[in-house]
Amino acid sequence: MKKPFVLLFTLGAGLFTGVLIIVILFQLLGFTISDRVIMESSQGDYIKYNSNDPYKLSIIKQNQPLSSAYIVMISRKDDNSYGHVINYLDPYPMGDEDIKKTRVIWNAEGIEMTFPMGHKLYIPKERFTGGR
Repeated sequence: MKKPFVLLFTLGAGLFTGVLIIVILFQLLGFTISDRVIMESSQGDYIKYNSNDPYKLSIIKQNQPLSSAYIVMISRKDDNSYGHVINYLDPYPMGDEDIKKTRVIWNAEGIEMTFPMGHKLYIPKERFTGGR
């Protein structure tokens, strides 16, 4: 009578361990379950880069199996699948509502971002124009 229980327990434990190993492996490989745009800013009509214009900047939350991460992506306004990607750099843990407060200034030389905690990031136009 004990043998079926031991066999069932062993199979259950093996299955659980296998699923756990797969989840950890997907996390280590950076597998993304879903993406959600938290904030967007579009290049104004007053700025011309003369290269695949217009552009947009998006802060995207990537949900992974055991955590989430944010990236900054600059892409053509009509194409979300390809662009210049930067890991979100603000070191303070924040929620999505705080990230929406990021200020973006577009100018002829590039993009300046000011994060909610006051950190600034400047992205020169050479990094995101020209089909990169």
